[in-house]
Amino acid sequence: MDFKRMLQEKKFYLAVLLAFAGILIGTSWPDAGQGKALSSGTFLTMAVKALKSQTVLFLIPIAAVLPCGEEYLRERQWNFLRFLVIRRGKRDYCRDKVLTTALSGPLVWVFGTFLGVLFFFLLFFGREAVWKGADALILELFSLLGRIGLVASALASLSAAVGTVSGSVYLAFGLPFLLYYACIILRERYLEGLYCIDPSEWILGEQDWGSGGRGLWAFLILLAMFSALVHRILLESRLREL
Repeated sequence: MDFKRMLQEKKFYLAVLLAFAGILIGTSWPDAGQGKALSSGTFLTMAVKALKSQTVLFLIPIAAVLPCGEEYLRERQWNFLRFLVIRRGKRDYCRDKVLTTALSGPLVWVFGTFLGVLFFFLLFFGREAVWKGADALILELFSLLGRIGLVASALASLSAAVGTVSGSVYLAFGLPFLLYYACIILRERYLEGLYCIDPSEWILGEQDWGSGGRGLWAFLILLAMFSALVHRILLESRLREL
């Protein structure tokens, strides 16, 4: 299956390391004097702040598209595509490819965040004050990671869809990044009130999206599903030509 093969690819783990590096670079390191205890939950606070950093926001569209953005093109260029389609059938091939691509972006950031939290835990937990309940921090971390995952899923599907229709690796990797930053710049410079077009706002969720941010979650889920649907439609159209 495509999912199993993706987990065996070096570029998937390269993307995970890139996400982990972005978390470390974007970290605000605590300042604790000799013998002074850190506040409880410091390692979680560090992870949350790192995921909100400009470094992570910059790397999201890069790491998300690395695992699967060029898979269809590589299989076609290396003459594996016809063999895979005959062996598995067009329907199963298309389903596995679309599902694996949609999951690849979120998994990169789940694994990268896990490594970041583990690193902060090992480094700072022993220096923290007595552990107290940190339900709010845990909820914030999972909510933030969930939004990043949905955005990454949409970007991965968009990348694969662009590669499928254009036949260009450069467009597959570059166009999602350009659109991501074009929307951010458009909002910051010209349409400040139109925060719904800003991918950084989709992740940070600082504006009013309704009670409990439900509007934002609904928007991101629909965006990820729509991107996967577009990918499937374009991939099916290409497979009809075989």
